[in-house]
Amino acid sequence: MCESITETAFLEKAIELLPLTKEGVKEKLQFPFGRPKPDDPDEVKAAFTAKQKAYQDAINSEFAKFANNDETSDVYLCFQPIWNAQSRRLSGLEVLARVMDGGDNAPMPGLKVWQENDAENAPKFLLKQITFATDACQKLAPGLSVSVNVRPDELLAAKDHIVACTATTGTMCATLLIEITEYSPITPEILECIREMKGNGCVFALDDVTEVNDTPGKCMAKTGQHSCSFVLAKEYKDLFAVQKLSLPLACSVYRVFVYPTPKYAGGSPVPFLKTLIFPEDQRDEIDLRKKLVEDWVKDIREQEQQVRIVIEVSVSPEDLADKPRDLFPEFDIFDGTFEIQGGQSGGRGFPLEAFL
Repeated sequence: MCESITETAFLEKAIELLPLTKEGVKEKLQFPFGRPKPDDPDEVKAAFTAKQKAYQDAINSEFAKFANNDETSDVYLCFQPIWNAQSRRLSGLEVLARVMDGGDNAPMPGLKVWQENDAENAPKFLLKQITFATDACQKLAPGLSVSVNVRPDELLAAKDHIVACTATTGTMCATLLIEITEYSPITPEILECIREMKGNGCVFALDDVTEVNDTPGKCMAKTGQHSCSFVLAKEYKDLFAVQKLSLPLACSVYRVFVYPTPKYAGGSPVPFLKTLIFPEDQRDEIDLRKKLVEDWVKDIREQEQQVRIVIEVSVSPEDLADKPRDLFPEFDIFDGTFEIQGGQSGGRGFPLEAFL
């Protein structure tokens, strides 16, 4: 068992820990960037299509091998920390899937495509993640949580395994947290399943909550393409012990850069996410997003006071100190009731031992 550690103490160990690497993986599993333009020659388009297929075929193969316990797979699992925004003490971990390319980025979009199309092996991969998280729960102190991302369309098949794993994590263990993602519809059947499983002791989080509408602006999502909406988050707040503000909206509202590779390791902010931070003179856009977040927090906290809210970017008092206070949501993110994901280690994943 262990007590919750501080981010400072963690970083003393983490700064020496690097992502796993294996020769040839980076070349094999790197997404082909540089999509052709409409007027490019056919041979350029054909070459890009071939690279895309080779990338997806490689992802499919490696994740299928991992799901079937093939030790030659280039896939591994690790953990990203979640910290209390005020105390900077560890509050939880999230299971991450990575490939041995020495980098910190999730293997997207290939992983998402594989999960949607490999009906035989994707469920096995999910069960492995749940077991991995459950094993970690049994080594961590109560009060912490270990979360696993679960697509809504995966939940029914994994239900019995989740209930069984939850039963092995008692009051002397960390909590297994099932994090429902946005990648498929959250139907009435899924909501009923969540309610039933909650009655059996399972604990749920709602991932990547954001504004969803027919004509989304920056940081928002289009109807039918993202299930974790503010509307659903408010209506079913009793089902979710944790709700997480989506990374794009959190980045915009708190005006901070996002580093997959930590700054201490020479990482650079994600260029696209930088574009989501509106100039200070665009107050209408800033105020719109502020109000969306304020209304969400107010609503879910009115009747469900114990709901944990995670901001999916690293925010410190120093990030806000020299900026006008009215640029940010009116609630105090540093009052001890909010959490941040990643912290100074960004999107990097670590072995469990780094947190013990």
